[in-house]
Amino acid sequence: MGHVLPFDSVVSQPVAVKGHGSMTAIFDSVPDPETNFTLFSVKGRGEEGNGILLRVRPNEDVATAIEEVCRTHGIESARVYGIGSINEPVFEDGRRIVCLATEIAIENGSLEKTPEGLRTSLDAAVVDTDGVLYHGRLARRDNPVGVTFELVIVENRES
Repeated sequence: MGHVLPFDSVVSQPVAVKGHGSMTAIFDSVPDPETNFTLFSVKGRGEEGNGILLRVRPNEDVATAIEEVCRTHGIESARVYGIGSINEPVFEDGRRIVCLATEIAIENGSLEKTPEGLRTSLDAAVVDTDGVLYHGRLARRDNPVGVTFELVIVENRES
């Protein structure tokens, strides 16, 4: 279990990778006294650009944390990318994965302004400690972070 470590990972065949980055901020692995793990934390500042690097801490709901930080920064539409862990993830269709140690990758994440306010949609792949893989849309307000969740939020800007 745990996020993929680039220097310890081997892929079976060549892959093409696209990503988003920042010239002034990074995710750096540092000891975290709250969890007793070495975790990725945001370092640096981004004064320019159209994105946010965000680490969501334990017991915070992932979707509402995204909505709150975007509201604070005036972002009303965005793509959301990330990996992390959630305690007993719940999908919108009611399925619950009864496992505290899950790993989650957002496969398709977005934030949009609706008449009810900002709403995050997170389609995710979830793996439990037995290696069982699940797919679905995470339910809002019902997915507390386990240890950590690292996110890249890229604002959709009209050209």
